[in-house]
Amino acid sequence: MALDTYNDDVRSLPLRAGWLTGLSITAVLAVGLAGFWSIVVARRSAREEAQRAFRDETAARAHAVGSRLVAVRSDLAFVAASSPVARLRESPAENDLSRAGAQAALLLFLRGHPEVLRVVVRSARGDPLLHTGRRGGVPVLWVSSRPTGLEGAAVVPGRPRLTTTLASGAAAGGPTVETEVEPASLLASEGDAAAGRLCRLRDAAGTVLARRPAGRHAGSGEKTLSAEAPVASEGWLPPGPWRIECEQPEALAVGRVEPVTARYRTTLTLNLAALALAALLGVLAVQQARRRERLEAQAREEARVRALERQLFHAERLATVGRLAAGIAHEINNPLEGMSNWLGLARSELQRGQLDAAAEHLGRAREGLDRAAGIVHQVLAQSDPAHAPWMTVDLNQVLRESEQFLQSRKEFADVAFGLQLAGGPLFVRGNPVMLGQVAVNLILNACEAQPRGGEVCVSSRRAGPHAVAEIADRGHGVEETDRERIFEPFFSTKGSTGLGLAICHSIVRQHQGELTVSARDGGGALFRMTLPVLEAS
Repeated sequence: MALDTYNDDVRSLPLRAGWLTGLSITAVLAVGLAGFWSIVVARRSAREEAQRAFRDETAARAHAVGSRLVAVRSDLAFVAASSPVARLRESPAENDLSRAGAQAALLLFLRGHPEVLRVVVRSARGDPLLHTGRRGGVPVLWVSSRPTGLEGAAVVPGRPRLTTTLASGAAAGGPTVETEVEPASLLASEGDAAAGRLCRLRDAAGTVLARRPAGRHAGSGEKTLSAEAPVASEGWLPPGPWRIECEQPEALAVGRVEPVTARYRTTLTLNLAALALAALLGVLAVQQARRRERLEAQAREEARVRALERQLFHAERLATVGRLAAGIAHEINNPLEGMSNWLGLARSELQRGQLDAAAEHLGRAREGLDRAAGIVHQVLAQSDPAHAPWMTVDLNQVLRESEQFLQSRKEFADVAFGLQLAGGPLFVRGNPVMLGQVAVNLILNACEAQPRGGEVCVSSRRAGPHAVAEIADRGHGVEETDRERIFEPFFSTKGSTGLGLAICHSIVRQHQGELTVSARDGGGALFRMTLPVLEAS
């Protein structure tokens, strides 16, 4: 009863932890929502404050531009009313002293007003009497050979022009003074580029007279603040009223309102930290409860797992012994069949009195006996592979002996054997018995794939640092879906034990080589064995 109660308590731990976690997260979310609402209100206040400040800045800029225009026109009226300018006449002989004084007054006026591009004094008929402008930003006197040649002084064709004209002196028919102002200089401000502001000056028709910074445009997906204000432009052309339009990215404008920005940043950080902490504590609590539940479940299963492990270990040992016995029987069966064949042939030769031929057949039977003994020694050597006999082996000799061994069998009399070995010896490092076992198995499989007779071609060659042996037949071949599994133990496509190719593959891998299968041109299968070659000593 006590154990059942304990188990019930353990199972209810995740449920209780889940409820506590849910309540904690709900409370934190409520606080977080309140904080986020405060953030929204704070951002809205910041945006409204930034918009108001931006409108005030734009109005102040418009007032400053109007004041500069008024100052230029006021100072120009003073210069025009001065006696040297008022006494200028069309006849040069009458204007020597007046012209010199007028030139000095106009150059001094240009130096005091950097936004002014040029000043022209015209006669009552409109002909230029005196023309001053700028070259490289420096006030200079312009001299033109054209009768009305004043357009060459600091004037760019097609550029918006801000001009004003004043009469000189009180006498009727006196000269007039005309000036032109650079529109962009009226909008110049050092902080525009850093603040991301873009300002435009427009006339009454909506034509853009100036833009600062020049060429800048706000991004299409960028939220901006905008404001406009009128500019006092009485007495100037083109006709007014003029207005200034300014834009600024909202993020930069809001960022200037530092106290409000700091408030919502702090609130956001605290809310996110509290939410993350609550979520982390809840996750840890649930994980801890689940961990305790898993530990209890593991404790209940340990006894049964131990029993199953003992049974599995016993079954695995039996399976290993069975696979070993099946492999030994399969490998020894091949040389025993060959020995039986050679002994039968020797008996036939003895009955006919052919002692030399019988002795040769008995020698072949002896080779089969040695091969079977080698297989047994190989199995015994698996317990200590370091003591397996390895030496320099001629791969051509192994292939030749294996082909002759199987060619003599009566059941393969209808198979056409072909031997195409490399011209010179192919030395490899390995165990001759194990390599012979691979060659016999591959040639035997090729013969059995053609029960009604066919063709088996055994070839060898050198490919760079490797010796390559190929055994090809004209059987049904190996399906592409079976090529990936054909070297697996107990996998067979002909109803056999499925151990031969698995053993061959293992032996080749032990010799640092590779055994593959592919389709042969014209039909059949092609088994290729690749081994590291040794240079002849």
